[in-house]
Amino acid sequence: MKFKQLLTKIHNLQENAPEATFGGGLFIGDPQGKFGASALSNKGTFNIKLPRSIDAINAMLQAFSAKDYVDPDEVLGVIKQKLSHFGFDFEMKTSLNDGDNLFQLVQYGSPQLGVYGQNPYDDVNKMGFKQGDGIKEKIGHSLDLLVNIQRGSNMLRKLTVMIIPADPSSIRDVDNGATPDCGCNH
Repeated sequence: MKFKQLLTKIHNLQENAPEATFGGGLFIGDPQGKFGASALSNKGTFNIKLPRSIDAINAMLQAFSAKDYVDPDEVLGVIKQKLSHFGFDFEMKTSLNDGDNLFQLVQYGSPQLGVYGQNPYDDVNKMGFKQGDGIKEKIGHSLDLLVNIQRGSNMLRKLTVMIIPADPSSIRDVDNGATPDCGCNH
């Protein structure tokens, strides 16, 4: 077989092609688009405005719920790394407890400082920088990562991991007209 013939047979195996995984993968892209699903399109799972993006990410997180673990703290580090593919981050606690563990998510920012932005028409000297979680302004509410840990009869821990809407009574935005303490000298 010649190289050109081989290229025509593996047409679908190209860079930026979708992952073939149960429940979705890193890319949901536009299958009807010119190049198929791609991380380079605006239809990827990082775009949480799309109705199925959170479902696709939760499908990936469900894979972590299918196993038993000795140390759930180590698994949470892997989950944190996987969520960074979608721009999500959260502050890790020192140790997880059995039962529900809730983590506030931010997208494209820092869990300690949040996400900073500026409307070019606002006076930064009066209002300061807008600060939030990078999520609420996109979908209308914040998101939390829920990690439920249950000890099984085999003494291993079972994790149930899911992104859920945040409790509306929890105030996260610092954008209240005052300049937030960002740690810099201004």
